[in-house]
Amino acid sequence: MSRLIVFVFFSMLSTWGWTQSLVVSTHPIYLIAKEVTAGIEEPVLLLGDQTGHDVQLTPAHRKAIQDASLVLWLGKVHEAPLDKLLNQNPKAIALLDSGILTILPQRSLRGAALANTVDSHVWLEPNNAVRIAFFIATLRSQQYPENKAKYMANAKEFSQQMLQVSQQYESSNKAKPYWSYHDAYQYLERALNLKFAGALTDDPHIAPTVAQIKFLKDSRPKTQMCLLAETSASSGQYQKLNPVVFQPVDESMRGQDNFVAAWKKLASKTDKCVLSTQK
Repeated sequence: MSRLIVFVFFSMLSTWGWTQSLVVSTHPIYLIAKEVTAGIEEPVLLLGDQTGHDVQLTPAHRKAIQDASLVLWLGKVHEAPLDKLLNQNPKAIALLDSGILTILPQRSLRGAALANTVDSHVWLEPNNAVRIAFFIATLRSQQYPENKAKYMANAKEFSQQMLQVSQQYESSNKAKPYWSYHDAYQYLERALNLKFAGALTDDPHIAPTVAQIKFLKDSRPKTQMCLLAETSASSGQYQKLNPVVFQPVDESMRGQDNFVAAWKKLASKTDKCVLSTQK
């Protein structure tokens, strides 16, 4: 009988913990949430290795959303497949619609801002990352006020670490030009003092056009250019732009377990690549 009581007790605890869970859609936001909730709870990552653009929903995803007390996602712009599940869900908050972030428009392949668009890679801007941390801390503090001091302390520690790392790259020198395979890094530009000089394609899965390659070659601001790209980028395409320094980067922070360390890794690779072409 006592074993049965113990079993039921732990089952209730497990169920209570799951139903109170904080569910976060994508990996970078999950890493921030993990810092804010450290020592209190373990957030649930909804999409795992999937990107927000390419989501395969399963019954487990639906169950996690159903059982959560709070769901944080970026929004329809970044995670359109989640829109039907989350848009009218009172427990779900879209960060891109929250009003707390600095949001930039998407750009054309040649750098012109595109009206009525949103570049959804907001976590790469250090101040945005800090705002997300305090937003999570505030939301969870409202739900669980007994943990408010810890949530806020964690957010403050995260913000100090994030800003300390990002300020290492600040410079008053002239902005340094770079290319990208597709335009996903403009939220890094202020912190690293970069200037976007063009992208090869709107979609990393689609090959660049002959016209765009010609434009980049004809308008290159430096003889040798840094090209930021996914590891899957076609070397046959970007080699047409030689001389280039090819730098593989991953703005999704896939496989990383600490946001500040992941941001620093991405920033350091980018900075090193761009500086190598300034000689």
